[in-house]
Amino acid sequence: MGAEGVEPGAEEAVKAECHRVLWDMRPFEPVESQALLSELEAHARALGPRVAALVPDLELEAGDLHGGALHILRQVDGVLSPSAPASDPQARLHDLAVTARALSGVILLADKRARERATRPADDGGPAGWLVAGLGV
Repeated sequence: MGAEGVEPGAEEAVKAECHRVLWDMRPFEPVESQALLSELEAHARALGPRVAALVPDLELEAGDLHGGALHILRQVDGVLSPSAPASDPQARLHDLAVTARALSGVILLADKRARERATRPADDGGPAGWLVAGLGV
């Protein structure tokens, strides 16, 4: 669990921490920076497998959500790699925040599209299906 008992990968926590890192213009103190690094790393580690599990289903989606998800997963690998540069904590914070926010965004968009598919009316036979249905054919 992250700060204040928040589950890693929780949407609101990811959103708040990423906003703080990406938009707070003041430099972070070393202790605060380390805490944020740990929390964002935990979010990325929690969200990465969730996005990876969505990838096969995203291949069927319109648009390039599938390609975007694959690109973000490559970013996760780079950011969480043991060989990732750790000499600049501010840059690392930025990279983790961008990656965690992107992972969260993919999950939200995939969930939204799944809900839309679930509520979409059954196929009516295509663009002219209503004409044929109206004629009783």
